[in-house]
Amino acid sequence: AGAHRRNTMSRVNTILGMILSFVFIMAGSQKITDVIHPDTHAFLANGAKSWGPIWAPHFRTLMTTLTLDEHTAAAEKILLDDGSKTYGVLLKNIGYAEVVCAAMLLVSMFSGLATVILSCIMAGAVYTHMQLDEPYVPPAVLLTLLIIKLILPKGSAASSEKSAKLKKKGSNKGPSKKD
Repeated sequence: AGAHRRNTMSRVNTILGMILSFVFIMAGSQKITDVIHPDTHAFLANGAKSWGPIWAPHFRTLMTTLTLDEHTAAAEKILLDDGSKTYGVLLKNIGYAEVVCAAMLLVSMFSGLATVILSCIMAGAVYTHMQLDEPYVPPAVLLTLLIIKLILPKGSAASSEKSAKLKKKGSNKGPSKKD
């Protein structure tokens, strides 16, 4: 019964990973390009103008903490804003991270790392929306689903059954005798 329950939860984890992967591929793609839905991309690009001022001071504090002050301006241009104050660079970087992590969710070897990175992005999204007094339920729901994915058993049902059979087979062996 325990193995069956674990197999079922493992399947739920896999299905949840597929659903989250689809969601983050779509969300990330909207941040990267206007080809999919121009109005959504324009909405996000406009929103990024208010995200940047929230995160820029935190970024500078991090750079100071890491004693990288001399690199702050260059790193800001690469990661946050190119000087235009549109924070389009931040928007695209979040989008790229979401798309790459969405793909990683589908590869069991990288799924845990992708889930942690996406959880951090969603925690940041919740914080940002709270700071802007905007609805934060959608990123909070995604964060909750990511945490559930981290908690659920991993691995395919087939590999769980195989390891259970190997354990059972190994426990049936008696002491070996040397002739």
